[in-house]
Amino acid sequence: MIHVLEGTATFVTGGKVVDGKATDDLEIRGPSIEGGETHVLSKGDVIVVPKGTPHWFREVEGPFLYFVVKVP
Repeated sequence: MIHVLEGTATFVTGGKVVDGKATDDLEIRGPSIEGGETHVLSKGDVIVVPKGTPHWFREVEGPFLYFVVKVP
């Protein structure tokens, strides 16, 4: 779950991670995502990203503050 506290960003969910590599914390990280669904997030927005769903902040404007809750 991501709760936006300040700022605006374009957030992509789904699709495929480009050049993904596993990290020590059992996540896959890469420089971008191909495909997926685009969401414009701003102050007050909340979005839930299901476990295992690729997600990426594609564009971030100004200071962007958010609160994240991860459930293993």
